[in-house]
Amino acid sequence: MLHDKVVLQLRNIHTYYGSIHALKDISFEVKSGEIVTLIGSNGAGKSTTLRTISSIVKPKSGEVIFQNKTINNLYAHQVAELGIAHVPEGRKIFPRMTVEENLEMGAFRFDDNERIKRNKEYVYGLFPRLKEREKQKGGTLSGGEQQMLAIGRALMSEPSILIMDEPSMGLAPLMIDVIFDIIKKLNSKGMTILLVEQNAHKALKIANRGYVLQTGSIVLEGTGEELLKNDMVREAYLG
Repeated sequence: MLHDKVVLQLRNIHTYYGSIHALKDISFEVKSGEIVTLIGSNGAGKSTTLRTISSIVKPKSGEVIFQNKTINNLYAHQVAELGIAHVPEGRKIFPRMTVEENLEMGAFRFDDNERIKRNKEYVYGLFPRLKEREKQKGGTLSGGEQQMLAIGRALMSEPSILIMDEPSMGLAPLMIDVIFDIIKKLNSKGMTILLVEQNAHKALKIANRGYVLQTGSIVLEGTGEELLKNDMVREAYLG
């Protein structure tokens, strides 16, 4: 697949938490149909990058450009409405709502019941386990099932890009494999994905390209394959 159309671009982003300079001159791009991964140790700025894209935090300077439009002046819900779906770290599902209600919350962009129903069937096709637990409260699901629900909820909005923050965190090895298989499957259907992932080896194996963050700066970039073979990456992140 040709990855030539830039969907998302960050240009010279500086983000602060109070006096803490969390992101320092971050620039990168994600092209249509790619899986791009951000890797780095805890506190490197990976989650802050995603939160800046989603307008949950505002950059002090620089630009977030989505489909040729600057979006860092928008509110978070407006960014979501444009087609950027954020699967947050820690899943953040609604524990007291049923699986079905959680999914319907993800379809807030639409008031077309047929469309919402169609999207729900699509999600249940990807995650049959969610269909089995349709009427169960989100908080009673296992960690892996909650991750499936968080991804499913994001897909309900028919996003142009899926940004995922640590989807494998806290999951059993078998469930991690399931989640990564789903990411690959979504991408094979044309979904553009920006992935933040602690499991650098797994992330780089499926990524077209990757960027390495250290203390708020990008220190390295390359194809997934190049970064897997890079000595610094191997030493610092691949063990």
